[in-house]
Order: sequence, then C-alpha cells, then structure tokens
Amino acid sequence: MKLTYTVLVSKTIQPPGTAPGRPGVRARLVAGLSAEIVAGRWPPGSALPSVRELARSAAVSAFTAAEAYNMLVASGLVEARRGSGHFVTGTRVAPRAAAAPAVADALWERRREAAARPIRVDAGGGWLPADWQYGEGVRGALRALARRPLPDDGYGSPFGHAGLRAHLQQQWRSRGLALADDQVLLTNGASQALDLIVRTLLERDDVVAVEDPAYPPTLELLRARGLKLLAVPRLGNGPDVEVLARALRRRRIRAFFTNTTLHNPTGTTTELPVAHRILELAERHDLTIVEDDIFGELAPAPVVNLAMLDQCRRVVHVSSVSKTIAPSLRVGHALAAAPVLQRLARAKVLAALATSEIMEQLVLQVLTDPHYRRHLHALRQRLGGAQQRVQATLRAHGVELAFRPAGGMFLWGHLRSPDSVSRLWRRGVGAGILLAPGESFRPDGRATPWWRFNVAHCEAAALTSFLEGLDMRATGERGAGTSP
Repeated sequence: MKLTYTVLVSKTIQPPGTAPGRPGVRARLVAGLSAEIVAGRWPPGSALPSVRELARSAAVSAFTAAEAYNMLVASGLVEARRGSGHFVTGTRVAPRAAAAPAVADALWERRREAAARPIRVDAGGGWLPADWQYGEGVRGALRALARRPLPDDGYGSPFGHAGLRAHLQQQWRSRGLALADDQVLLTNGASQALDLIVRTLLERDDVVAVEDPAYPPTLELLRARGLKLLAVPRLGNGPDVEVLARALRRRRIRAFFTNTTLHNPTGTTTELPVAHRILELAERHDLTIVEDDIFGELAPAPVVNLAMLDQCRRVVHVSSVSKTIAPSLRVGHALAAAPVLQRLARAKVLAALATSEIMEQLVLQVLTDPHYRRHLHALRQRLGGAQQRVQATLRAHGVELAFRPAGGMFLWGHLRSPDSVSRLWRRGVGAGILLAPGESFRPDGRATPWWRFNVAHCEAAALTSFLEGLDMRATGERGAGTSP
C-alpha cells in the first residue's frame, strides 16, 4: 500500500512531544502514518513496512523511521512484535476531544458549561496569566533537575523532600516562626493539605465556622464531608470577630477556616487586632484555626499572620507555590504542632503514600534561584499597578467595590444589572467574558449581585465593552422607571 503521509500532515493532530504548527521530518512522518491508520487505510492487524522500507519510501534515515515507529507504538496505534515487525493495533482509536473534567465545585461547573464558547477574558479566574508566572525559573529548574539522578529512596518520606522542608523551615524562622522538623508537611498543593485537615481533625456533623464569602473548593470540601457550616462575615479588616464570638458562646465549634492575607475573593487582609482577637477566642473555646495563607507572598508589605502569632499551637497553616510560581506545580505545605502533623502525615500515606519528590526538588530549585526574589518583587508591583487601574475602570463603569485592596489578585464587585445572576453570567459568556458569580463563594449558596474579579485578567477591551453595555442598560432601566 502506498504511503501518503506527507500530504496529510495539515489535517492531523500533532504527535506527543512536537510543537504545533512546526512539524519536523519525524513529526511529519508520524502524523502522516497516524492519519492513514485512523482513516482506515491500514486496517487493524495490518503489517506496516519494515523500518528500512519506510526509510527508503519516505527518503529519511533508518534512525528517523525507527523513531517514528517508536512514537506510534507509544501512542497506541501500532504494536511492535519482536522478529516480525510493526502492526496496526487491533483497536483503532480515532482522535476525539478531551473529556470534560469532573466537577469539583460550583465554579468548575460554570467553567465547564462555558467551555464550548470562545472565552476572551477570564475575568473571574483564580490564577495568574501564564506570562505573569515564573516560567523562565521553572524552565531553568527543569534543565538543572534533568542533569541529576532520580531519587533512590523509593516513594520518599511521607513528610516530603527533606531539602525543601529545611528551606521552608529557614524561611519561616526568618519571619519569626520557629518550626521543628516534624512540623512541616509537604502536600500535593494546598488542596490536599485542606483535605487532610478535614478528614483527620474533624468528624461528620461537626460545626465549623467559615468566612462569608469564602474559597469555593473549601466550602465544597466541608459540605462533602458532612460538616455544618456557620458563616462569619468578612469585613475590611478581616473576619467579623464579634459574630464569631457570639457563635462560640452559643455552641461548640470545632474549627474556623480563614484566608488571612489578600483574601479570596474580597482582597482584604486580616489586621493585627483582629488576628489577636481570633487567637484569644481560639484559646478560650478550644478552637482549631485553619489558616489558608496561599496569597501571603503576594502582599505588597510584610504581614504577620496567625501562625506566626500563635507559633502553630492552635493554628494549622496551609500554603503553596501555585500563586507565586505556577498553578500547575502542585506543591504545597502544612504547618502545625507536631502531634497534629503526625496525624496528617499518616492520613497522607493512606491517601497517596507520598508526594512527588521530583516536583518538590523542582520547587526547591526555583525557590533558591537568585532571580526568584526579583520575580516576586516584580509580581507584587505588577499586581499593585493592576489593582489601581482595574479599580478605576470598574468604578467608572458603575461597578461598586466592597473594598479597595492595595495589592493581590482579587476585587469583590457589585454589578448593576436588571438580569438575574444566571442570565447575566450567560450574557457574559456570550460576549466571551467568563465571570465568577458570588453565590459560589457563599456558605449558603444564595444568589448575590457580587462577583469576583481577578485584576490580572481584567485589563481587556472586551471586558470594558461588556461593562459599558451593562452600565448603559442599568441607566436605561432606572430612567424608564422614573419616567412620567
């Protein structure tokens, strides 16, 4: 059978490991053969030309032809039979769109619903744009790591890579928090840390206090574990401690989940008097504080958090590198008193044996990169500038802001519109704008006209045009209502 791979390249997907739109000789060869097989021109079980025949027919070296077959074997389209050659596998799999991700929370549900539309502005997203992340540092760390041998201790320690843990200890010690070796646990992002805390320290039907609004995956996690949520309003200076104090006097509350610095979604930071009051209540009522401080490194000025004030006696502290390096680096950590951390480590072993030591070595390489501190400084300044500009734009187009943070990623804004939340969200999707509705951040899930904005994504003409349309429509509705 004649091979026609060269004319089919533009119609086929790129094989793994090749750059889209720039196929080399081997990539063209693999793409052409893949297209022939998928189209049925080489039926299942068919013998393919030998390496030498393929090389001669395609005018490539035998090495290139052999590597092309190796890539097809890795893709599952071809099988290699020792002494017999290469054959099309018995089951032909046509290319198809990737399956939609499993729903993790209400925001993911909406993101999946919007996936079929082209999104130009992810106005309510929870992460930084790719060009704001420390991509160059990650690439440099990957190159350095590639020159090292693989770890030789199997799965590694349940507590995580010793070098990264020691680095974190030193960093925290420099900020006034003295930690022993058994007080630092590395996790698969902050999400795993939160999950371990919930599964280990709490039981079904326990009452836990949460902020209103709060981080949606944490709310979903607590609901999924059968916990009862008690809402504590988030104010400009932190959680409303008087509401928390009254609730503690009325009933037994096992834990309080709080996001202290550059709060998600309001952008506020817990001030020192409020932090002291929280710890006073925790001591008086035997309350565990779970401090999610994932944005702490983005603060425009150093912040004293709960873990530092408490020295991790009642505070379990959670953080990760997803906001400072890249969200795809799933490396986080938990800090706690040694007996608590021992329990979390045992739960981690039961759930996943260990975390990836290779990823942890990569993060350590980045954190010790001499340019990393410069990246952090530039990122803080960039976010501070974006905050000022986006706040001005939103207010100019009728968006009421609950707070005016000096830095960080988020703003909590009230959109004026006669539409329901659901209809307004769909109008945004229709215009290529993905918004984050406030109901996803509410412990009771009730609809609200407040929305989360990520300033790193909001300096876009498409969003400005959308807001102008809302402002004009809201103004028209008010005018119509007051006409004689």
